[in-house]
Amino acid sequence: MKNQLLPEGFRDSLPDLALEEYRINDCFLKITKKSGFSYVNPPLIEFESSLFFLSKEKQKSQCFRVLDPLSQKIMAIRSDITSQIARISCGSLFHSKRPLRLCYSGDVLKVKNNNLSMSRQSRQIGAEVIGIKKDIILVDVIKLIVKVLDKLNFKGFILNFSMPNLIKAFVQDFQLDINDCEKLINSFKNKNLDLIKSLPPEIFEISSFLISTIGDIDTNLPKFEEYKFNKKIKEEIRMFVKLVSMVKKDFSKIKIFIDPLEVDEIDYHDNISFKVYSNKYEELFNGGFYFVNDEKCIGFSGLIERLRS
Repeated sequence: MKNQLLPEGFRDSLPDLALEEYRINDCFLKITKKSGFSYVNPPLIEFESSLFFLSKEKQKSQCFRVLDPLSQKIMAIRSDITSQIARISCGSLFHSKRPLRLCYSGDVLKVKNNNLSMSRQSRQIGAEVIGIKKDIILVDVIKLIVKVLDKLNFKGFILNFSMPNLIKAFVQDFQLDINDCEKLINSFKNKNLDLIKSLPPEIFEISSFLISTIGDIDTNLPKFEEYKFNKKIKEEIRMFVKLVSMVKKDFSKIKIFIDPLEVDEIDYHDNISFKVYSNKYEELFNGGFYFVNDEKCIGFSGLIERLRS
């Protein structure tokens, strides 16, 4: 029988690959369980209205939709599990003691692949802490990630921190409209400040300073003390410096970089977001703070295919 073609972005995991992916999955779940996390397993597909509990338009555009023949309602196949954890935490586990620590592993499907991954179906692993009181939990989460990567024999990796609320702070300080906001987003994405020269000069000046702070934490974090920011931007900078400094204190042997202008593609992070890269600059995990209703949360996730040795 001739091989049957699979749709673009889908593949069979043959024995060696399937075994390696199982090993990574098993390793992650054992470590998170020992660290006090409980395993949950949300469904692959659910009603569109509940699946996008946390996600915004960017996540919605990545989901496959189907019509449920029983209810005649539109259902969506998840492209990210974090939103499902958010739904569970304020639904079935609403009365559970906080902080609520949940871990998960499951397939996700995306309408389009990207430069980071050609796959449209991947296995996502992650952990979330719901209802936190102290920001020191960021250090605990990074420690958990380090423990997982050490167990998977990654000899070196890089932490990169960014500011998911920075665009919003610019909009509030300078009363930007939708078009100007879009210019700012594209400028930050492309690290091309020529795109915002039509905006107020102060925006260009602040952005020029921020782009000069991209790089290693030791060289660039002290620069923030020298600059006077507008009110909302200043608040975000102060929180960012506080959190990154806290991480730096506990992880002096790990390479830490900052990129204030990185645009948060996840689109629901708050205060601070981060990515963990291998020494080959391949993304291994991403995460950050976010809110579910009025509860502050933190979590991280990654795709197993990127964690193969």
